Amino acid sequence: MACLLYTEYEEKIRPYIDLIDSLRELGLDKHIALPTIAVIGDQSSGKSSVLEMLSEVALPRGIGIVTRCPLELKLKNGEKGTPWKGQLRCRDFLVTLNSPDEVEGEVKTAQENLAGKTGISSELISLQVESCCVPNLTLIDLPGIVRVPTGNQPQDIGAKIKNLIKSYIRKEEVIILVVISCNVDIATTEALKMAQEVDPNGERTLGVLTKPDLIDYDAEKEILKIINNQMIPLQKGYMIIKCRGQHDLNANTSLASALEKEIEFFKRNIHFRPLLEKSLASFQHLSTRLTNELILQIRKCLPGIQEKTASKINEITKQLDKIGGGFPEDTKTKVHNLTRKILVYCDELINLAMGDYKKEYSSEVKLHHFAREKFTEWYKKLAAAKIELNEEAVNLVKHHEKYSKGRELPGFTKYRVFEAIIRDQIQELLEPSLEIMNEFSANVEAVFKTLARQHFNGFPALVKEIQIKITETCQKMEKEAEHMIRTNFKMEGMVYAPDEMYGYKLLEFQSLSQQKGNNFTGNSIPDVQTMVVHLQTYYQIAIDRLIQMVPMVLRYFLLQELTDQIKLELAQLFFHSQDVDALLHEDDDMAATRRALKDSLDQLTKAQTLLMIY
Repeated sequence: MACLLYTEYEEKIRPYIDLIDSLRELGLDKHIALPTIAVIGDQSSGKSSVLEMLSEVALPRGIGIVTRCPLELKLKNGEKGTPWKGQLRCRDFLVTLNSPDEVEGEVKTAQENLAGKTGISSELISLQVESCCVPNLTLIDLPGIVRVPTGNQPQDIGAKIKNLIKSYIRKEEVIILVVISCNVDIATTEALKMAQEVDPNGERTLGVLTKPDLIDYDAEKEILKIINNQMIPLQKGYMIIKCRGQHDLNANTSLASALEKEIEFFKRNIHFRPLLEKSLASFQHLSTRLTNELILQIRKCLPGIQEKTASKINEITKQLDKIGGGFPEDTKTKVHNLTRKILVYCDELINLAMGDYKKEYSSEVKLHHFAREKFTEWYKKLAAAKIELNEEAVNLVKHHEKYSKGRELPGFTKYRVFEAIIRDQIQELLEPSLEIMNEFSANVEAVFKTLARQHFNGFPALVKEIQIKITETCQKMEKEAEHMIRTNFKMEGMVYAPDEMYGYKLLEFQSLSQQKGNNFTGNSIPDVQTMVVHLQTYYQIAIDRLIQMVPMVLRYFLLQELTDQIKLELAQLFFHSQDVDALLHEDDDMAATRRALKDSLDQLTKAQTLLMIY
């Protein structure tokens, strides 16, 4: 084995394999998919036999699902004379292996620990083998595809296996090694169908036919059609190999002897002999092919890996900046740091109140967008009220003329009737103005609390205290805003307008009334006509005041004054709190998240440095 593979790997792929293995050791594969070879196949297709021929270790065999967890097989070629070494890792468990004979039992034990007696698990088992007789290569053996569960297997085990396989083979960096038994119909092979789903052009898929000694007599022509890409074409094509069968295992046939017997088998077969000459048959040629395919894949993926690593570093750096790089243990310094964060938060509230937005803000956070919607709603409400008054003015005046007329002679207009109508109409707008105020206040409060959670994420007690302060301050400012609105409506009850303004507006409405040709009938025509024009004139003046007054009150008290008051309250937060240490307690999950991000950033930075060499 060493003679067949060692020189090839040493000269061509060793530096690249070392790089990828080093990146895996740094944990880069947790963030970015790395080039590897994923071995898939239908149940009992011969996957394990292929891996055994590469690794020179016995992997679990048997009836049913044998591979029940992804098995990462990391092969390292050691110097001549180096003793065989092995390590098996799953979760936090690590066992050192001193002999190839220990591998099968330890893999079975690891699978039972992860998946139980009959299930499967997506957790990875990593088996590292170092020997002078293996190539430098990393492959992943995935569970065989089953159609019908047997025994105590879960009914959904087939779907789970397919989902597990897809999670690996969908990655563009992965070479898919599809193992297909020669004695089955290739058109019904689930593994090949799955490979086609994620790699429809067959650019990453290499088909490997096994068990050529089990095909029916004179069926070699059908196998040749497959290998010649006449059945289900793959750009990488197909190869055929013959691994050790059960008879060889029972006879304890060595791998070296099995390789020799394989060559003899292909030489004796008149159909397969040309394939051997074309390097499309035998394990020797498959190994060389895997070497070439993997080195091409690594070279192809390296620029993308470098780019993704840099992007991931930038992403994690932003996440760390967002949650903060951590806080010292002493209370004084922690208070100082968090006070600075409070000031930054308050500055952001002020910017929001002024309408200065960050580009990453969603529409829900942009308070002035909401304000414009509410103020437009208020404007439309008043415009509708004005139209309604214009339409109902005659009826209102007639009603008052009929039921409120005293000793006045016809033609005399009652000022108190005019005041009564105006006051009633204006007071009807008080409740809608307070409703808009409540909606506006609730929205501002919600936005401020959302930003508090973002700025002080990880400090639950502090977030709660800040949100209490926001609620209290919002309620205080809302009361002041309500008082100001009610005061303005009370002042509107005085029915006042400057003479010049009223005179100008009166002429305008008299002119409009004449243009429309309003005709009134009845004994009090002059009274009704005069009163209607006066009502329309004054109501327009009052509406113009209210259109501006309510938005200005809301903006002043519920944006400008509110942010100033919150800043004042939060600036003194730590000085007035009875339990500062409780406010400064950081959530354990946040601290763990920060540590994990820092560890990831450290891994990625080291990986980036390593990638720069290439």
